[in-house]
Amino acid sequence: MKLKKWIGTALLLLLLILIVIYHNEISHFIVKTIIYRNYSVEKLEPNSYAQRRDYQFVQITDDFIAKDYQHLLNIFYTILDSGETSFYFFCGEEYTNCLKDVDSLTPNAENSSSLVDDSPLADVNNFVHPYNSYSAISITPNNFGKVEVLVEKQYSNEKMDIINQKIEEIRKEIEKENMSDVDKIRAFHDYIINYTKYDIERANNMNHPDFKDSTTHTAYGLVETKMALCGGYSDMLSIYLHQLGIPNIKVSTSNHVWNLIYIDNKWQHLDVTWDDPVTDTKEDILIDDYFLISKEKLMELDPVVHQFNETIYAEAK
Repeated sequence: MKLKKWIGTALLLLLLILIVIYHNEISHFIVKTIIYRNYSVEKLEPNSYAQRRDYQFVQITDDFIAKDYQHLLNIFYTILDSGETSFYFFCGEEYTNCLKDVDSLTPNAENSSSLVDDSPLADVNNFVHPYNSYSAISITPNNFGKVEVLVEKQYSNEKMDIINQKIEEIRKEIEKENMSDVDKIRAFHDYIINYTKYDIERANNMNHPDFKDSTTHTAYGLVETKMALCGGYSDMLSIYLHQLGIPNIKVSTSNHVWNLIYIDNKWQHLDVTWDDPVTDTKEDILIDDYFLISKEKLMELDPVVHQFNETIYAEAK
C-alpha cells in the first residue's frame, strides 16, 4: 500500500511539474480547442454597399484563419468591404509572424488626429465603397492568436441619407435619356466643380484646432458646406459611380487622393480636385485635364503629386 501511495504521489508530482513546464502550451490548447471551438468564426453578412470584387492588391476571402501576410490583407479587406463594424479572426498556427504583421497594419496612434493615415490599412480602405470605409479602426490581438476588429465608419446613416438625397437631386438635373456612362460622369464632374470650392484655408491649416470639426475631407462636408478637400471630391464621385454600377477605387499618396474608374474596358484616372483649380482672383474655373486619362497622360501632366505606388494600385498602371 505504501508503494502504491508513493507511486501515486510521484505521478501527481510529475503531472504538476509538467503543467508548470508546459502551462503555456496547455493553456493554448484549452483556449483554442475548447473556448474558441477550434478557430470557429461567424460568417460575415455583407451590407448593400459591399462590392465583393477582387483586385490585384486584395481579394475577398471566406477563410478567416490568416495563413500569411497577403491572406491577412485579404481578411481585413473582406471585413471592411462587408460593412461589418465588429468582427474577429485568427492567426494560423504556421503563421508565426501574424501578430507582428497585424501590429504593422494598424494606423499609427500618433497620427490619429491627422487626416493623413499612412498605414497599409489606409490603402485597403481605398478599395471599398466610401460608405463602408473607416474613419477609425481598432485592432486588438491576444496571445492566443485571436484578433478582434472594431470599425468606426466614416459616414453615419444620417450623413449617408443627406448625401444620397443630394446625388438624387443632381441625377434628376444632369442625366438625360440615352446618355452614355462617360457623358453621365462628365456631367457629374462638371456639376460638382461648379457646386464646390476647394477648401484652401483648411488645406493650409490642416492640423489647426480651429478645423478639428471640419468635414470637408468627406462627401458629407462637400454637400453641406459646398467646400471640399480632395477626399471630399473623390468620395462624392465614388459614391455616384457605385450608384451607376461602375467599378472604381481611390488612389492615394501621402498628400492627395483621386479616382480610378473602369470604363470602356480599361482603368482610367479622374481627378476632380485638380480639375477645380484655385485661382488668385477666386474665379471659378472648370477644366477637364484630368478627366478619364491614362497613367501616361497623368504622369505627363504631373509626375510629382500623382506619383502612386504601382504595387498597391496595380490597376492604375
